[in-house]
Amino acid sequence: MTERSLGNCIACHALPGQTGVLSTMGPSLQGVGARYSEGQLLQWVVDARQIHPNTLMPPFGSASGLNRVASAEPLLNPEQIRLVVATLAQWR
Repeated sequence: MTERSLGNCIACHALPGQTGVLSTMGPSLQGVGARYSEGQLLQWVVDARQIHPNTLMPPFGSASGLNRVASAEPLLNPEQIRLVVATLAQWR
């Protein structure tokens, strides 16, 4: 979630335990597991456009509808998405 080539969540979100300069572009992920179910978290990560069509959050599990992408494959594979969602779900 902090790896620049794999989504770089900290570019837009403050994460629990993060110190220093915190991004405020997106909402803090502190307590996100208490606010959303795992299914909702999965949808946010896979393709947040399905929840909020005008979101700035990129779809990490879909390349559908994107222009000028480096690869037709999603940025994260299903296992990586599962790990991200499991981590988010623990942040209560």
